[in-house]
Amino acid sequence: TVFNWFREFQHDNFSVQDAPRSGRSSTSANEQTIDALRKIIEDDPHSTYQQIENTLGISFTEINSIVQDYLNLRNVCAR
Repeated sequence: TVFNWFREFQHDNFSVQDAPRSGRSSTSANEQTIDALRKIIEDDPHSTYQQIENTLGISFTEINSIVQDYLNLRNVCAR
């Protein structure tokens, strides 16, 4: 908020960069997760999203994003 920025500037903190924060990152799409997902898919191409969610601890949406955007794979659904 404006109040927070004003307070920071009063204390001679003119940096507009975000400070490091603890906790989970805003995205799970990092090299380690991408490589782990690639290995899971290579080892068992029939892995389900639920199995991958349980193994990697990331959401369905994030798995889908990595599969499509980083691994350049497409989902094939068989009945």
